[in-house]
Amino acid sequence: MKNKISIGFTFILTYGIHIAYGANLGVPEIIMLLVVGLLFFGFFGGIFMLIYFVIRKSRTTLPVAPNTVAINFAPPAAYQNLLVDEKTDKKEHIKINGRIALPQQNEIRYVNIDEIMRCEADNNYTNFFLGGGDQLLISKSLKEYADLLKLQGFVRAHQSHLVNPKFVKSWLKEDGGTLLMDNGDKIPVSKPNREKVKEVLGK
Repeated sequence: MKNKISIGFTFILTYGIHIAYGANLGVPEIIMLLVVGLLFFGFFGGIFMLIYFVIRKSRTTLPVAPNTVAINFAPPAAYQNLLVDEKTDKKEHIKINGRIALPQQNEIRYVNIDEIMRCEADNNYTNFFLGGGDQLLISKSLKEYADLLKLQGFVRAHQSHLVNPKFVKSWLKEDGGTLLMDNGDKIPVSKPNREKVKEVLGK
């Protein structure tokens, strides 16, 4: 930048003197011409320098508002991986040992997936009906278990009912569709779920 300024001053000085001698101007005219030339160059040169430094500063620094703090709302990568691993491990754990933990007031009951005939919602609780005739009331919603047991082949027959197809005896054509279980229980099939239930049962 300094070299460019020096070259500009030299050009104005040389060019001004050349014009002055060619026009047979006196000393005052030469001085005035040089002053005007220097002011002209200084004005436009200053504008160009100002633009240059503004662009250069904007490229090197990011605008930061005063008294502000940058916050990263995304959880750290390690934490995200931990969540994924926990979910994966939970699903894989059930697949490996074929059991599910059902917490009750005084114990945690470990039940084989194949023993569960069906699950029925009871407000924020879930009733588990087992093949041996046992019934367990768990203080968790049906949705929590539905997402988990669907991976094991269970099907949502109704908003309040999740059934294990292995224990379905027949499809009754009453009330638009009802499942008859091996133990004699009748489970209603809601209209939105009929095709899915039939598909799982093999129609």
